[in-house]
Amino acid sequence: MSGEKLPPPVRSFISHNLSSIEQLEILRLLFTRPGEEWTAEAVYKVVLTTLPSIEQGLAKFTAAGFIEKTASTPAVYRLRAAGETRAVIADLCKFYAEMPARVIEAIYQKDRNSVQGFADAFKLKRPP
Repeated sequence: MSGEKLPPPVRSFISHNLSSIEQLEILRLLFTRPGEEWTAEAVYKVVLTTLPSIEQGLAKFTAAGFIEKTASTPAVYRLRAAGETRAVIADLCKFYAEMPARVIEAIYQKDRNSVQGFADAFKLKRPP
């Protein structure tokens, strides 16, 4: 797989849905253990970032429809994605296991592009 690029559906999914490795790890955890239910605290104990950040990631994926949240207290989360979305998430997890640097690069590439675009807006141009 060395030298291969990520397929367009995986790149598109990353571009539209992931802004950090933490978010990828949350999604990967729920995807690779689809029969399990997770509290934010349980996800935190596996991903090991911060609880508020985990809660934000879970809320983001719930709003996107990738996972579902129960009304219980504490809330319980489980994978909801199906069909094409589930297939893309499966591919994403596969590529992350086989080519983590490519996936990480794709997540942070969009940030680099937007920062460069912002910086370019302030370039001074000489009058003609």
